[in-house]
Amino acid sequence: MAALWLWTSGCTVLREVPPGEYATKAERKNVKVVTQSGARYDFELARFGPDSLKGLQHHESDSEFEEFDQVALPLEDVKKVEARRVDWYRTGLIGGVGLAAILAAALSRAKNGDSSSTGPCGPRPCPSAPQP
Repeated sequence: MAALWLWTSGCTVLREVPPGEYATKAERKNVKVVTQSGARYDFELARFGPDSLKGLQHHESDSEFEEFDQVALPLEDVKKVEARRVDWYRTGLIGGVGLAAILAAALSRAKNGDSSSTGPCGPRPCPSAPQP
């Protein structure tokens, strides 16, 4: 359960995707694109083809449903692509510090002889059976 929490709440960063790696993944989520002319796009989802990029951009509206605009760009007009990825170094560092804090608290509690755990008779000692 802790690993799942760490996976879903891990630190993410934007990393530039080299042009040679555009086609290695057909779809990427949370993509920022800068064109040769300086136009910037934030795509929820980008699909990479052999010669073009098609992105879905969130469209603000008063509708109850989320609306998206589809933007098609030729790859020759794309200057830079950045995709959001999990930063395993930061995630591991935060997880390690959290785990160390939990272990330190548990060891401190055990060292101090915490009497919060009780036997079957509660915090008092159990009465002994009468002797015949």
